[in-house]
Amino acid sequence: MADLIIFVWRNREGTGEPEVEVKIPAAMAKWVPRLMRFVPRSARDQYWGQDVDFEGMLSDLDKLVNEALASGRSELMSVKTKDSFVKVTVQP
Repeated sequence: MADLIIFVWRNREGTGEPEVEVKIPAAMAKWVPRLMRFVPRSARDQYWGQDVDFEGMLSDLDKLVNEALASGRSELMSVKTKDSFVKVTVQP
């Protein structure tokens, strides 16, 4: 089973050692939308924006992970803000 890994750097370039590394078994990632309820709304809005639909993003997660692994690509997405960099990867 694959893992989703989220890296967070406190620099816009994503260089050096990540400040945060979160590893989520892909089978458990479907629970992320429910877990997001515990993150304060102000923090969610600040880091992800008000219009992010986590349930919609993760509804087809198995397909996304399988396609990424089949294609040989590990990076699913990256996000730059004015002072940080976030990268989401998948690893078998």
